[in-house]
Amino acid sequence: MTRLSRMLMAVTAALCLLAGISSLPAADDTELRVSVKRAIQRAQEYLISQQLPDGSWSGERAGANAIVVLALSNSGLDARHPTIQNGLKYLRHVEPPDNTYDLALMIMALAAVKDGQRDGGLIFRLAEILEASQKNSGGWHYTANGGGWDNSCTQYALLGLREAAQVAGYQVDRGTWRKARDHWLQEQVGSRESVTGAGWTYGEGRSGPTGSMTVAGIGSLAIIDSFLEEDPPDGELDCCGGSDEDDVQQALEAGVRWMGSRFRVRDNPGGGNWLLYYLYGLERAGRLSGRRFFGDHDWYREGAGFLVKKQSPATGAWQDGSAIAQDDNVSTSFALLFLSKGLAPVLINKLKFGPRNPATGEPLSDDWNRHPNDVRNLVGFISGRKRWPSLLTWQVVDFDKAIHEEGVQALLQAPVQLLSGAEAPDSIQGEQIDLLREYIAQGGFLLAIENCEGGGFDAGFRELVKRMFPTGEFRLRKLPDTHDVYRTEFLIDENPPELWGVDFGCRTAIIYAPFDHSCRWDHWMASDSSGRSPQLKAAIGRSMKIGTNIVAYATNREVHDKLDGPEAIATEEEDEASGRGTIRLAQLRHTGGWDTARNAARHLLDALEKKVGLRPTSRIANLPATDPRLFDYPLLYMHGRQNFSYSIAEREQLKKHLENGGLLFADACCGAKAFDTAFRRLIEQMFGRELERIPVDNELFHSEWGYDIRQVERRLPRDERSGSVLDTELSVGEPILEGLVINGRLAVIYSKYDLSCALQRQATSACAGYTTEDATRIAVNIVLYSFLQKLETTSN
Repeated sequence: MTRLSRMLMAVTAALCLLAGISSLPAADDTELRVSVKRAIQRAQEYLISQQLPDGSWSGERAGANAIVVLALSNSGLDARHPTIQNGLKYLRHVEPPDNTYDLALMIMALAAVKDGQRDGGLIFRLAEILEASQKNSGGWHYTANGGGWDNSCTQYALLGLREAAQVAGYQVDRGTWRKARDHWLQEQVGSRESVTGAGWTYGEGRSGPTGSMTVAGIGSLAIIDSFLEEDPPDGELDCCGGSDEDDVQQALEAGVRWMGSRFRVRDNPGGGNWLLYYLYGLERAGRLSGRRFFGDHDWYREGAGFLVKKQSPATGAWQDGSAIAQDDNVSTSFALLFLSKGLAPVLINKLKFGPRNPATGEPLSDDWNRHPNDVRNLVGFISGRKRWPSLLTWQVVDFDKAIHEEGVQALLQAPVQLLSGAEAPDSIQGEQIDLLREYIAQGGFLLAIENCEGGGFDAGFRELVKRMFPTGEFRLRKLPDTHDVYRTEFLIDENPPELWGVDFGCRTAIIYAPFDHSCRWDHWMASDSSGRSPQLKAAIGRSMKIGTNIVAYATNREVHDKLDGPEAIATEEEDEASGRGTIRLAQLRHTGGWDTARNAARHLLDALEKKVGLRPTSRIANLPATDPRLFDYPLLYMHGRQNFSYSIAEREQLKKHLENGGLLFADACCGAKAFDTAFRRLIEQMFGRELERIPVDNELFHSEWGYDIRQVERRLPRDERSGSVLDTELSVGEPILEGLVINGRLAVIYSKYDLSCALQRQATSACAGYTTEDATRIAVNIVLYSFLQKLETTSN
């Protein structure tokens, strides 16, 4: 351990004692994520170890083998892994079964693995058998020849047909979906108007609803609803058909209330056993219906917390005793599917808002959800595209509950919030305005869509933006046709759809579409889409593309799993109230966009707190270079996008500070060439020499006190021409940091590639710089390096 490292550890410990704290406790999600990741790895190892020489796990049932392949694939095991390849080889040579579970699970497994093999023909044959075995009642039983139906077989049949349609392009007859819809509606038990909801039983003659069958009903109705959107016979969509709930939505919501009033993860409500089967169904119901909560229960966090404790410490398996074939491989697959699929990144929050019913607390109308399948379909369209994860999810966020329970952290669960409707969003006032403004300041992105063009939403949303930013500093402006949003994923250069936006920091942080793209997203999965007119196909395709572009622009394709989302940064008021402070930081003012990424420094301080356990400062000073207080701050921070220059007086005082122990940390926002040129000119004017590349063997890049940043990810736009798709190259290599040495120490550390916009979570595809994770690690190392230099100077 170096002398500097020992000094840092000693000083940090002393400061923690003085502050009355030992360290900042790890967030619950952080601890749970570590446990979930380890549980997934151990479950994979167990299932790999159980495979037989012929590639199967059980010689009895194709479905029992398929579900293991499905679980391993969905949990991230590479498609080329020998276990998956051998499992697929076995499935590809099995005679098509006549059992509903086997057929459905084989389809799901074959559809899940992207290994370059073309299984479309096999999936088609299996889907044809599966669809033909539907009963007249609309349900399915174990076999085509068997009598009756049960809801367990029915839900798996629908899961298989969904995958066949989405992945292989199999056209499920519209009558099949209609019969299945009527089946679930007819078999629901209880009143749909009841505050405690209505559920589903296993089948005919069963006494009462169970958790496993109610989540089956919720998931099945969500699937059916997405395929039964009606395409108009004249090719013109009716996007103003009203927002009243139809029977499917009413039944689905009643099922959600049933689960919310009886939610448990330790047993199957109303059913006792079949626990792991039930939990996998719970994952599907939550994900497909866009629910984070059932009642007040966060289904994934509660379920994951339970499962990681119940995993066998000896083998990594889970035991149920009531699964298909009573097989630990199947039980473990159920648990693995819950943990891995439920962990998928949440891409979009759909905001539930509007005037409330005092009795129920629910919105008086469903204007916020006029097109129930819009976000589900858009996220499904994006999932698995090049450079996107294979599975992305979405969820509904109740705006009122977010304010009173989690605040901005509820919105930060997703990088994009969708606000849509036909009526003016006048109910968004006061605390809700503050919450939206804080979310944007924290690096979030708001997408607003006008439904049913010509209503009150357009004028209402424009007023909402004014209420969010009453000083007029941030205004809604029409985006030019050259804006990056029109070429982030698809090139949309011919009559691009009208978009408006609010520029905040490093990017456009609010985008508004005065056109009902949501309506087109809602119809993307319609089952009779093969008969669409070319005009309707083009319209829906165009809306899917602009939606994808907006999300790609907003996220830069940097998404995180459900337990790894960003945490809200502390405000200056919270810092001052806590009395915390050890390192003092000042940000230099200049005329080249000194506050472009106005919250970057606060994000950096939060990251530093996580690294060393103590927040380094209570306030970030924003100072001109001539301010005499400059010498009170050993670390100076600077960024920008435009050209700037300092006067002789500013240069002289800054130079004096750097020659007397100060350190200047700077970067060019999004690699801005104008700022880069101006900054290099400033250094030459002050010191008469140029910046030099800092070698990677400097302790700044690798030491006991910081992160190892010798290899990082850097993003460079390949083609900045406006007439082409914005192509970005993400490369791994040494960070390019330059510096100036004064009296044997680094007095200037500069990155010509972006750090600040990434720190603010606002880097876009056109932003030349480092990923958010690596930008944070680089910046933390620079701050710690500055702190150590100051400690060494003081000790001498």
